[in-house]
Amino acid sequence: MSCTPAYDLSVIINERICNVKDSIDQEFNDTVIWINSLVNQTKKESEIRKERCEICYSNEESRNKEGHHIAGEKHDYRQATLCESSCHRWLSDRQKTWDRRWENSNLSENLKTAFFLMGLHDILILKSKKTGDSIYEKIGYSLTETISERLKMG
Repeated sequence: MSCTPAYDLSVIINERICNVKDSIDQEFNDTVIWINSLVNQTKKESEIRKERCEICYSNEESRNKEGHHIAGEKHDYRQATLCESSCHRWLSDRQKTWDRRWENSNLSENLKTAFFLMGLHDILILKSKKTGDSIYEKIGYSLTETISERLKMG
């Protein structure tokens, strides 16, 4: 009967830990890239529909995918491609619960920023629910203080 030396076990365990860390780092980097693609898109890019819903990854027919204006159409051009039946409906319903000033036009930059961040928050929370990946939820909830501050500044 042979025993594996503690050193060998340590090497094996640490290799596995490093592999998991690399995987988590890659997932995090992919998340950062996706969020930045929403934030930094040009007007032209915002009009291009993706092949899949950006939230749940469903591959509905193109006629069932819609552009969702993150801050609401009258406040910002930036959009995410969503499935009509589930994700777009949920996010649009959430917008109806926002601060009533959202219904107005010609808002201050503080309010436009607050509503964009609220939309991004909602997208991240829904993506967390649909994918089971808590990183989206953590990033979404990290926006709440800034949203509140911007709403107070009006």
